[in-house]
Amino acid sequence: FAALLASGTVPWPALAYTGLVTTAGAILVESYAFKYVPATDAAIILATEPLWAALVASQMIGESLSQTDIIGGALVISACIV
Repeated sequence: FAALLASGTVPWPALAYTGLVTTAGAILVESYAFKYVPATDAAIILATEPLWAALVASQMIGESLSQTDIIGGALVISACIV
């Protein structure tokens, strides 16, 4: 981030979109939707969010997941669920 500030060309519209639309929008939709599901289901959905992010990233932008990434992710998600 320091390199962007030093270059003088900070993409403010992209940063605003990322902060306002994607982050705040997702939290707003999640908050509304979780009123209608049991707390345990909501916890499992939130615990598996990193899994879905990794899978979508690998499919949409070709992000590669190493065996270490997969094992580490499985351990983190297992710990969240337990």
